[in-house]
Amino acid sequence: MKSNKKKKKRIGGTIKYLVTIFVISAVLAGSGILLSNDLFALAKPDKDITVTIPEDATVGEVSKLLDKSGVIHYGSLFHLFTSTVYKDVEFRPGMWTLNSNMDYRAIVNQIRLTSKSTVTVTIPEGYTVNEIVDTLVKNGLSSKQELQSALQNDTFNYDFLPDDLGNQTNRLEGYLFPDTYEFYLSDSADTIINKMLGNFENKLNDASNGKSLAQICKEKDLSVSDMVIIASITQKESVNSEDMYNVSSVIHNRLNNASEYPYLNMDTTVVYAVGHKNLTKADLKSDSPYNTYTSKGLPPGSICNPGMDALEAAANPNQTDYYYFVADDAGTKHLYAKTLADHNKNIAQLEAEAKSN
Repeated sequence: MKSNKKKKKRIGGTIKYLVTIFVISAVLAGSGILLSNDLFALAKPDKDITVTIPEDATVGEVSKLLDKSGVIHYGSLFHLFTSTVYKDVEFRPGMWTLNSNMDYRAIVNQIRLTSKSTVTVTIPEGYTVNEIVDTLVKNGLSSKQELQSALQNDTFNYDFLPDDLGNQTNRLEGYLFPDTYEFYLSDSADTIINKMLGNFENKLNDASNGKSLAQICKEKDLSVSDMVIIASITQKESVNSEDMYNVSSVIHNRLNNASEYPYLNMDTTVVYAVGHKNLTKADLKSDSPYNTYTSKGLPPGSICNPGMDALEAAANPNQTDYYYFVADDAGTKHLYAKTLADHNKNIAQLEAEAKSN
């Protein structure tokens, strides 16, 4: 009987041991799957995340930054991988847009310093996508073909972008924030574009001076895309930053009283559609969704990339009763009117002033 008891104990101990080994193996296997998924991006979510890498950041600092931001989930594994595969790696400081579905090698290759040659490029407010491309190419950044291909075909996962972007070269019109940038000459077209989109995202959500533009739009039930379109027209129509708030008020007033004012009647949208400034009567009758003399409401997209002043004016227009404005020949001032009769008087006044000069 004693021998049977001992035998049962041995069997029970063996079972417990096997179960323990099985559990440990399962945990290790599960951890291995999770680590492999993070390392090789086997099944990670598709989400763009903007991170800012400081000057002279170490591998450890970058690993923690990427982990904290959600680009990766295992900073220590990234640290080990980068230190092992890339000896004496240096990172490019600045703002970078990475995707959480990137594997470790792709992440490092995008943010590591491969060339220390940089160029500073200023994108003026009101530039179109085509003008931005020409400026970048002129400064030796990427090629026109690569930039146009990225603008038309690449995937950009930002919450502020419209869901129906389409595949036109100008589909990002309005969202390439005009600013002064420092690019590396080795930057890819995708990196350059993401840097400008990331800058737009930061400006949109900046609440350092109170409410962010995103918050204001939400409170006013104004979509970000509509705000950007209004800002682009405001940018092109205004004579200075102060004037923008009145120009924006005219646009908003017409949109809010669409039954009486179905058309915005903005020359700049027609200029965008036909591609030249000296508009003819035929141009004003042209059949284009960007022609706000023949198409009701806002055009389908922006007509340029507006700056911060125009965006703020689009979100916070002056409260006026204006529905019309006209500029003098020099383009230095606007006269505003509540009625068509007053508008015609303003036109006559400016014509008389032009003749007397």
